[in-house]
Amino acid sequence: MECRDRVLVRLPNWLGDSLMARPLLLALRRGLPRAEITAVGPAGLLQLLAGDRAFDRAFALPLGAEASAALRTAAFGTAYVLPPSFSSAWQAWRSGARERIGFAGDWRDALLTRAVRRGARGDLHLSREYLALGEAGGIPADGHAVPALPVECEPFEALRRLTAGAGYAVLAPGALYGPAKRWPLARFVELGRDLAVRGLRVVACGGAAESADCAALAAATGGESLAGLTNLMQQAAICAGAAVVVSNDSGMAHLAGAAGAPTVAVFGSTSSAWTAPLGPRVRVVQRPTVCSPCFQRTCRIGYACLENVGVRAVREAIEELGALRREGIA
Repeated sequence: MECRDRVLVRLPNWLGDSLMARPLLLALRRGLPRAEITAVGPAGLLQLLAGDRAFDRAFALPLGAEASAALRTAAFGTAYVLPPSFSSAWQAWRSGARERIGFAGDWRDALLTRAVRRGARGDLHLSREYLALGEAGGIPADGHAVPALPVECEPFEALRRLTAGAGYAVLAPGALYGPAKRWPLARFVELGRDLAVRGLRVVACGGAAESADCAALAAATGGESLAGLTNLMQQAAICAGAAVVVSNDSGMAHLAGAAGAPTVAVFGSTSSAWTAPLGPRVRVVQRPTVCSPCFQRTCRIGYACLENVGVRAVREAIEELGALRREGIA
């Protein structure tokens, strides 16, 4: 195999960003059907994305000595560097790839053979920015729809219990980014109680750091919390089977959208034009203020951008998706 038939893709480190990279990965697979595509990224994200069959080999971060040596001897023709960090461009440079394509900036242009300039955040959706990297390497953005992410997960007790019931809604009240992404917990509680009255069991989900909020939400709605109790594949399976998923602008929203679940994402300080979840059944609810999007993690003047989003607006988005009608409980 010639080096031009070997492609390296350095994936983003974050769940949402990696899922927004799926259009590029799938375009590479379609555009280079005979190429050997190698992906580098966090282990959990590699396992999740493997269902697309878009890459042939994977190396998990952090790279050990053996993996680093394997990458240096692979003779890559092209490396696509999706994170904007200096370290990711340095990894691509060390791989010896002939062409190294990534975003300009962060003192790394000299490490790249093609440094692609980006516009302001939100001028293009992040998935489209990633596709622009592919276009710089001769891979066209072919306009194919992104299919639901195949979720290959062994059955587990929580999923068996949930799918044996009448239906459930996943509510995700957390966001590691900061308070400027977190819709008030009291609004999640109000929405959860409404969904419970309609016959849906409320399942509060998130990471271990969100356990307290998820426990409070579950207690207030008569549901249960699975925060910190599932891995990514298990959480994807739970989302895929849900009547609806309501989440802040977080990895959970991207995971649910990618899994094909009816998904409502509440946005605060960030830009839905830039990072709205991808998926066939996604709705964004955002009520921006004059200072939006500011991309701040915290706000000194209050969180009006989140306070402006009422429960009624989220409920209407759920109804637009037809999620409750599919469950026969509208």
